[in-house]
Amino acid sequence: MFLFSIDGGENNKSSWQKRDEICDKYYSDIYKYCIVHADISCAADITNDVFELFFKKWEKLKNVNYKSWLYETASNLIKNHNKKHGHKIKKETYIDDIKAEAFSYDQNFEAIFDDISDAEIEAFKEKIFENLSERNRWLYKVKYIEKLSSAEISEILSISENAVNQKIFRLREKIKAQISNIIQK
Repeated sequence: MFLFSIDGGENNKSSWQKRDEICDKYYSDIYKYCIVHADISCAADITNDVFELFFKKWEKLKNVNYKSWLYETASNLIKNHNKKHGHKIKKETYIDDIKAEAFSYDQNFEAIFDDISDAEIEAFKEKIFENLSERNRWLYKVKYIEKLSSAEISEILSISENAVNQKIFRLREKIKAQISNIIQK
């Protein structure tokens, strides 16, 4: 692949080098953004689409903030992707694991749920999930649904693994407290 056209001369070469430098500088940041705001399985594709558009529109992007343009484009592509594919964070049964742990000391805990329909339990899970912040819903999704390790999450967030474990612990405590509050009502 040529970095510049034969007829383009030095100006075209330096322009393309600048474009490549911008790509190198922001690619991992845009990828992390896509992981946080989209389904992790689609993040790489969306990131590649962002930079494909960047390459196509390069000549028209002379007086713009490149970083802002990349993030805005990523945001728009994520929204379009989610609309097109109907992606929503699933409220899987992983809350059941936390629920059981929260009341493991209570031998009659399961009896509490005997008289509750499956629909009521699903509504219960949804209520808990909706009460979480967007950041905690994302953390829940990647940890318990997509089964990422703390090390993988720390890499995505650019924080230590210990910090991730603290966030997961706090998330579990919030879910336990919500379960307790709902059951006590």
